[in-house]
Amino acid sequence: MAYRILIACGSEKLNQEIECVLGLAEDEFLVSSLTKTENIIKNITDLNPDILIFDVHFVDGATADMLSVIKADPLTSDLPIIALADFLQPEKIQALFHAGADDFIGQPISASELIQRIMVGIQRGRLLQKLKDQSNQLNDISSAISKAGSSVVVINEQGKISWVNEGFKRLYECSLDDFLRVYGDNLFSTDTNPTTYNAMKRCRELGEYVVYDSTWITPEGKEKFIQTTLTPIFDSLQNFSHIVAIETDITELKNIEQTLEEKHEHLLTITENLENANSVLEKQQEEIQKQSKALEEEKLKSENLLKNILPWEVAYSLQKKGVYKPKKFKEVSVMFTDFVGFSKVSVAYEDIDEFLNVLSGYFEAFDEITSQRFIEKIKTIGDSYMCVGGLPRTNRSHPFDTVLAALEIQRYARAMAELAKEENKPIWNLRVGIHSGSVIAGVIGKHKFAYDIWGDTVNIASRMETAAESGRVNISETTYAYIKDYFICTSRGKIPAKNIGEIEMYFVERIRPEYSEDTEGLIPNAVFRKIISSL
Repeated sequence: MAYRILIACGSEKLNQEIECVLGLAEDEFLVSSLTKTENIIKNITDLNPDILIFDVHFVDGATADMLSVIKADPLTSDLPIIALADFLQPEKIQALFHAGADDFIGQPISASELIQRIMVGIQRGRLLQKLKDQSNQLNDISSAISKAGSSVVVINEQGKISWVNEGFKRLYECSLDDFLRVYGDNLFSTDTNPTTYNAMKRCRELGEYVVYDSTWITPEGKEKFIQTTLTPIFDSLQNFSHIVAIETDITELKNIEQTLEEKHEHLLTITENLENANSVLEKQQEEIQKQSKALEEEKLKSENLLKNILPWEVAYSLQKKGVYKPKKFKEVSVMFTDFVGFSKVSVAYEDIDEFLNVLSGYFEAFDEITSQRFIEKIKTIGDSYMCVGGLPRTNRSHPFDTVLAALEIQRYARAMAELAKEENKPIWNLRVGIHSGSVIAGVIGKHKFAYDIWGDTVNIASRMETAAESGRVNISETTYAYIKDYFICTSRGKIPAKNIGEIEMYFVERIRPEYSEDTEGLIPNAVFRKIISSL
């Protein structure tokens, strides 16, 4: 079933960008756009979306007011709203939150973050609506039960009853002293009947919200069916404080016992979720201003950690389906880098921490360069760095992205070599090799996942790196065929590659002047960028 997405955006370009991201997602989305503010409630209800993406620039100067109107109307009050906002303007974020925005996303938009927030918003909206509907059912049942009268009992941390209301005496038809003579003065004791003992234990030790049924024989010999609800209470340090027990005479309701038993487990789950949701909402209302920044930072840390471990599409598939099926990609570009004479460079350092910091600095710089070109890092093996353009999200610009990244990496390596030379430190020279072709990509491992690629393309790309020269970018004839019209390359002829045979190779010198923004030929100009983006 497709998810219905409604976009209220003040920029046609931003609107098209969001539609493009959703169009490439694994889930099916039906996207509609809200183009005017007149009759906004009617327009929203006619489209009946699962979620609304609301740009702060859709209504200049009145975004919060418009959100308040949407949230105030009964027809749209439960609609989840994600606001597109500038995180550098916290006062606007706060105004939008109070106006009713359920979540926020900044610009420029991250495709993976947008899809993830949309799915979370939709599922949360559906859960809250479900809980709301079922809460109404619980209210109806609670109203019927309340007419029979309820007993309220407070049990302290030692298991002793510290307070009861008048309803307790009406329910049990005896005094508290008479009750204690039957049950004992410590409800946590193992001498208590097993049902009560286990319920009390779950409540105080596991913090569970427990509901159970029991029977009571009054002093006059009358049998009563009693339903007890146990709620654990914790102090500000999250230490167990006491239990509140609400008890109701359900003898008259036993006529519908069969119906209640069928719904019992379901009602318990709903009640627990409602209790947890209410607790979270209360804490958020009390501490939202103080904790919002910390929560956002922790969320970003978690998302960045997940992105560093696996590609977002892969992680999302594993979270949603529990599996990521291997895929074959017909066209990708694989890049290998390797430091020349790495063994000699490593032994030149007396301080192992300094050596590792330098190596880490190179790989961090490579990560930054490749990520800006939509290139997926696969792994590092010793001093070798492996990445690939064109997956897991396919594109036709991968040969250009990969070659541009390779040139940028070599420029960075040259700059670091000049700095090392000035400081009289070991010089790290780099070889880079690229080959384009098909690969199979998938996740290996059961407990420690690893995303990897396989195929002849990987082996040939490795040979391109091995056959490269220090400071150069060496590419295969396949990659050359893609980029030859836009880069100046030097043919090296056919060069033997281990276990493969002779391969036509080329050195990439620079971007052709008509497509270059700088004199070195490393930065593409507007014309070249437009060509790449149109592929």
